Parts: sequence; C-alpha cells; structure tokens
Amino acid sequence: MSVHIDSIRPPKGQEGQQWVTLSGELESVTEVIWGNTSLSAEDWFEETYPDGHTELDVTVPAGAGTVQVVAVADGEKSNDVTFTYV
Repeated sequence: MSVHIDSIRPPKGQEGQQWVTLSGELESVTEVIWGNTSLSAEDWFEETYPDGHTELDVTVPAGAGTVQVVAVADGEKSNDVTFTYV
C-alpha cells in the first residue's frame, strides 16, 4: 500500500502547537517534510488503528504562511496537504 495522507487536523495553527494529526496510510513513515523542515520519528507520536489507518500526532515546527506537508516511507513521498500558520 502506498503512503498517503487523507487529512490534516486542524489545518491551521501556531508554531509549537501540540498536536496536529495527519491521518491516512502512514505506516512505516520515516520522515515528515513540513514546509522546508524535515521532521524525524522523534518529532511525532504514531498510532495505528484496527481498521488499518495510521495517525501521526505532530508538534508544529517553526514556520510562517502556508506550507505543504508530505510524509515519506521507504523513499516514497505521499501526496501533500496544506497547513497554514496563524
């Protein structure tokens, strides 16, 4: 199954906010690219549910404006979702 982000909740927030949740096919993610910032597994909490979807609870890194968020697993990049700093 391909790495895929179904949603980001909430889609707006502030630097340092806990938690923004990425949902989808996110098993075995090794990196999240948040705008120009590369996050590693120590920057999120992963939960896998019985129905097979995975959620990553991420602390919002420093940034401004609107950024694209992408997950990476086994070298494959997911689709991107938008997050806006307020």
